[in-house]
Amino acid sequence: MAQSLPSSGAGAVRIILKNKEDFHADLRKKEETGTRKSYLYDVFYVNAAGTFNIIEENGDIKIATLNLNLGKVITLDNDANLKKLAKYVLESTDVE
Repeated sequence: MAQSLPSSGAGAVRIILKNKEDFHADLRKKEETGTRKSYLYDVFYVNAAGTFNIIEENGDIKIATLNLNLGKVITLDNDANLKKLAKYVLESTDVE
């Protein structure tokens, strides 16, 4: 059984990355404007659900925001591991 996320959301991305098999992302919406691609996912992990917004431009993650029902919004500014999670989600959901 995967480790639950703390109610504070602290270390959430690190915990999810260690237990990727228990993290599920369902693509809800994809938009393309020139070289910019925008993705919106519904995400689920053990004791949390939420949305994950990713904006990619020329293969680089420019914006990523993970909004969990724990009352925590995680961005690239407050968690460097979020870029790793965004790349994992994009690769594992085969959005191309």
